[in-house]
Amino acid sequence: MMIKSYFASIFLTLILGIFFGAINYLATKEIVLYNSIEEIYFFNFVLTLVSLFILFVINLKFNDKVGYAFLAVGIIKMAVSVVYLLPLVDSDFSNKIPDTLSFFSAYFIFLIIESIVVVRLLNKKN
Repeated sequence: MMIKSYFASIFLTLILGIFFGAINYLATKEIVLYNSIEEIYFFNFVLTLVSLFILFVINLKFNDKVGYAFLAVGIIKMAVSVVYLLPLVDSDFSNKIPDTLSFFSAYFIFLIIESIVVVRLLNKKN
């Protein structure tokens, strides 16, 4: 049952990621970006997949610790995102705002999806 829920969450993440990625791509197709939209969304998608996997494993082993695990994984994701954005920050690239907005729009879209999944996990245990 948990595996089915995990794959349903991955599918939801993939579909919404593609949908919002396409919107972001169309909105920025005339702008030269440091990182492509595909790269930004792929990075956030992989981070979300890993964090969902960790959260589902924690839910199987220690279902009362899912909330804490979500907070810990969120902090780790933020740190990894900062490392990902460091080359952009350090670059001489002239217009960093579209890249930054594209990255954080993707980051928050995937964070919202992840939050919805965690809320469902927390509600199932009660």
